[in-house]
This record gives sequence, C-alpha cells and structure tokens, in this order.
Amino acid sequence: MLKKIFLIISLPVLFITGCTEKFDEINKDPNNPVAVETGYLLTYAEKTTMDYLRDEWFGGRGTQLLCQHWSQNNYPDEDRYLIRTTTIQNAWRAFYRAAANLQQIINLNTDEATKTDALASGPNEHQIAVAMILKAYIISIITDTWGDVPYSECFNPDIRQPKYDAQSEIYPQLIQDLKDAADMINPANGNINIGDIIYGGDVAKWKKFANTLRLRLALRMSKKDPAPLNEVKGLPLSSFFESNADNAKFTYLTASPNEGPVYRAFFVSNRNDFTITKPFVELLAGRNDTLNIGKVNPFLGLEDPRLSIWAYKINGNWVGMPYGMDDANTKAFAPQTCNYKDNPSVVHQPDFAYTFMDYAEFCFIMSEINSWNQDWYEKGIRASMEDWGVPETQIASYLSNVPGASEETVLTQKHIALYMQPEQAWFEWRRTGYPKTLIKPGEITHRQGTTDIIFESIVDEITNDIPYRMWYPIEEQGVNKPGYDAAVAAQGPDKLTTKVWWQQ
Repeated sequence: MLKKIFLIISLPVLFITGCTEKFDEINKDPNNPVAVETGYLLTYAEKTTMDYLRDEWFGGRGTQLLCQHWSQNNYPDEDRYLIRTTTIQNAWRAFYRAAANLQQIINLNTDEATKTDALASGPNEHQIAVAMILKAYIISIITDTWGDVPYSECFNPDIRQPKYDAQSEIYPQLIQDLKDAADMINPANGNINIGDIIYGGDVAKWKKFANTLRLRLALRMSKKDPAPLNEVKGLPLSSFFESNADNAKFTYLTASPNEGPVYRAFFVSNRNDFTITKPFVELLAGRNDTLNIGKVNPFLGLEDPRLSIWAYKINGNWVGMPYGMDDANTKAFAPQTCNYKDNPSVVHQPDFAYTFMDYAEFCFIMSEINSWNQDWYEKGIRASMEDWGVPETQIASYLSNVPGASEETVLTQKHIALYMQPEQAWFEWRRTGYPKTLIKPGEITHRQGTTDIIFESIVDEITNDIPYRMWYPIEEQGVNKPGYDAAVAAQGPDKLTTKVWWQQ
C-alpha cells in the first residue's frame, strides 16, 4: 500500500498551486463533483514538505548551513550567505503547494457536495483536523523563514495577489488552529484510513502533535505575548508527546524514486557537496574553539556519543570543515573531512525517517519553561540519544558527567538534538542566541600554518552576524508586487538582517 501511495502522489493532476503564482482555474461542474480520495492529497503534502525541508537546496544549501550543522566542501558561496534565488523560489512554491493541498482536504471534507465521498479516507472531522495541523506546521516554517507572508487570502483561488499578513497576526491564528484541531479529534470516532505516512492514520498521535507544536509556537512568540504559552502550559502532560513513540516522522522507501532527499542528493544527483562543520564537531567532541576568545564549550572535555553516529574519525581524529572559507581553501581542506559519499552515515540511507517534531524537543521546552529544570533536561538528552540509537551504557555515562541544567546547557543540547531539523536549529538560534560556539563573519574559522583564515560574508548587508531571515522570492516582486511592497514597508527592508516579529 505504501508503494502504491508513493506512485500515485507522483502524478501532478491531483494538486493545486500555492501562493507563488496565480491559482490554476479548476474547471468543474458543481452539480457533478469529482470524487477525490483525499488521503492521496495528504501523502503528497507530507512528502513534498519533507522533500524540500531536507533536500540539497533549501536544506543542504540553506538551513543546514545557517545553523552550521553542515558546510559545503566545494563552491561554498551559500556558507557565506549568498543563497541562490532558485533555492528560495522553489522552496516557497513547494511549501505553499503542500499547504494548498491540505486546504483542499479541508474544503472537500467541509463541502456538502463532496464530504460524503471524502469519507473514504476517514472521518471528515479528523481529516480536517490533521490537515489543519500539518498546514499550521508548514505555514510556521514559511513565516519563520521569511516573516510577513501571504496567509489569510492565499488559499482563495479568486484572489490573484493575496496580501502579506503580519507575523504578529499569523502566529495567534496558527495557535488557534492547532487548538481547534486538537479539540476536533476524538480517537473513538475512527482513524484516517489512507494516506498518512507520518502516523499511519493514528489520530490520537496527531492530537499530541497538535498540542506539542502549539507549545513550540507559543514559546517562540512568548516575548511578544506570554498568554498563549501560559494557556497551553495548563494542559495535562498526557496531551503532549510522551516518548519517542510519539515522534512525528516521515519514513522514505528504498526503491526509486522515493528514497529520502539526502540519499537522493548524494547517490541519485551524484553530489558530494556536504560535510559536518568544525563548530559542530568541536561542540560534540568536547573541545573549545582555540582560535576565537570567549567561545567556550559548555561541555568541555565530554565527548558526545552521537558524534560517532553522525561522523567518523579521520586518521584517528574528529575533524570538521571550517565554516565559511573561500572556495580554494575549502577544496584544499575537503580531503581531511568526512566523505559521506564513500562512508555514508545513517542519514544518508534511502529509507531514513526524517523528523517533523520529536519528544526530545518537547523535553527541552519543558526544561526551559520550568526554569531550566534538570529532570526535563536529562530526559531531552536521553530521548535524543535513544532516538539515534546510542547504547544505554553510553547514555548513562554521558548523563553522569554532563553539566547541570542552565540556559546555556539546555539550549545548546537542544541545538544538538535538532540535528537533521536544521530550520528549527536556525530559528532557535535566532530566538535564543545559543549555541555561542557558532562562527560569525569577522571571526577566525581556520589557521593554516601561521595564517588566520577569516570567515567573510560575501553579502554586503551581513558583516558580523548570522542571517535573521531569507530574502523573499524575486518572482514575488513581479506576480504580487502590491503584497511584496506592503510587506517590505511594514516589516523592513527585504534583507537578511531584518528581524521577524518575534525576534524584535
């Protein structure tokens, strides 16, 4: 059945467009509606979202670099913030396209003319709730990446140039949608019958996902308005993820063309462009940055067992790629770093399970909102290590030596646990400033003999920091100039240095 679903979602006739261009006209006879098995729309939305979040472009040449989990080992312009316009455009289109399919699920399960046929994929209210949850997830990625974006009008096919909603208006609506979706779900009324790769149709787990995602968003906006966080904190613990069994993951197949995006980047597209960064390796290996004053590793002297899962030693040493060197220095250093084409890690396997959200993140959130609680901090570390397959003896040894919970240790461990969730690691750095070990323009990234190599941005607007957002797609200035111009006027210049609402 899973292979059948993947085959069907490759057919473009099922899908409608997003906010990047004009919505296609949908010719239909209102008196003879076409029955659509809505489960296939759900599969498409789940897969498309993950395909583009973790692909070699928005993921590999975008958020993986911005959070400094990965570096490129050749042509490293994006490491120095020159993100390609096509990367931005394609991700924008894909995310909105996925969200539009979810809106179509909502419409088909709401419309009296189609809701009975839609029951083939599960109870109407549960399909609506699941679509609302995943749509909120996608829109949160979009707004956290760009700030003010089309939202309230962009799923109306009669509106050709949807307005850009302020992030301050989008966030409360997402939180309300998640609350409403969770309230709609009653597991006793039945599961989703077809199309859900994340949870296999288990709506009880979707309900937990809704509440846990709501907690994430409420925390992210809490400096602007603490009320949503205070409200969601009042839910019973059983309302949220309770273990790794609740993790929201999308598992790919071993058969072409449905392998995972990292596998396809390395072994189908035949690219060997990415490796683990020196800042991340040093953090995991328990070593200080000796080139820049003040970059102290909070886990100095403590080697993280996840490092041996994500990387391998070179000539007996842990080595990461210095972040943000020019092309010549990068290519010269590349043979000294992990070559994942020849030595693939678990994330390079075709059927790797990619994470939407997990229990470890929930634990670190709970530690933070409970004044850096030690128990939740240790639960978060344990959850992450167990999820990555670290043996119990190594987990116990690490926890017996790890420094106590504090703002820095909790948020730095959260950054580590968000490996392979790079957009969230980047968003969280923007929210918190942790980890402190990331390299910024103007700092020393490598010492070649006696020569210091400085990390220099090649984007004029960035001189001494990490980007706070991505540029809007250039196409938006043509197809939706009124919306684009209004967003720039309200939010600030369309630059990497403009902070989104919750950062300000």
